[in-house]
Amino acid sequence: MKISIIVPVYNVELYLRKCVDSILNQTIENLEIILVNDGSKDRSGAICDEYKKKDHRVIVIHKENGGLSSARNAGINVATGELIGFIDSDDWIEPDYYEILYDGIIKNNADISVMHLTKVTNHEKIEFETMGKKEWVNFTRHNAMERFFGDNFIGYSACNKLYRRKLFEGIRYPEGMIMEDKATTYKLIHKANSVVVNLSCKYHYYLRNDSIMQSNFNRKKFDSLEIHIEQIEFVDRYYPEFKGLIRGRFAYEAFRLLLMMIKSNYSEKSDFNRCQKIIKDNIRYVMKEKRMGVHHKIYILIAYLFPYAPFILAKSKLSSKILKKMKIA
Repeated sequence: MKISIIVPVYNVELYLRKCVDSILNQTIENLEIILVNDGSKDRSGAICDEYKKKDHRVIVIHKENGGLSSARNAGINVATGELIGFIDSDDWIEPDYYEILYDGIIKNNADISVMHLTKVTNHEKIEFETMGKKEWVNFTRHNAMERFFGDNFIGYSACNKLYRRKLFEGIRYPEGMIMEDKATTYKLIHKANSVVVNLSCKYHYYLRNDSIMQSNFNRKKFDSLEIHIEQIEFVDRYYPEFKGLIRGRFAYEAFRLLLMMIKSNYSEKSDFNRCQKIIKDNIRYVMKEKRMGVHHKIYILIAYLFPYAPFILAKSKLSSKILKKMKIA
């Protein structure tokens, strides 16, 4: 079966060659590489065209800037492979990355195969290889959904997965939103009969300081809450046994946004109040939910008991400095 690999491209001339070379050097050769130039203002579009001339497997789409979701959707619309994967254009994959994911789907008759990510902060050191693991963890749709909402074992990311293309019938990434993976991956899992996970870490994810997710807090981050509201409605309809789990995750997301606002010395009090209300409304689910980690419960409980503290701390440069050094995922 052919794999269509979709790479959204926007102003990444410094990173694009390393990314595309790592795809072209895959040990599995039956690939279709779709580079979607999403209105880049640097030389990214020209670099895409260079690769199209060098390798017949490369397809290039030039389009007006519409964001990551728009670029992915454009790639999905022209993909001809039976399987679909996504790579971010500043990342790098090891040579056997797609061979492993492909084997996971074929040998386990799965609809989605997953591999863990290696996060890298120095792009110069992103290119290294790791030991592969042969073992696969198999999940039914129901169990995969529980792990998706419960922890990071399957993960939101589109890029650490290989999908059967049929799953995308009627599903596209939401345009105009950030956290588009979070809004989409659970819908694809819902359509899958089985999901398999390999514990290898052969996708190298570059954490850029100028990326949307790494940037200072802005109100677009509240897209995450809107996605959670959709997830709650979805869970209540299809997986009511996860009612407490999804609401606990909703409260934790509100807590994470409070931390982001403190780190950025954000000052809009109504946004702090919105997050505090979510925590207050869902604290009973948090405390009862056995599938939530104890440390998550402690963080949320502290925010619940001291509702005015985040807004006060956000006024302090010292609080911001301290939190930036802490790693709370």
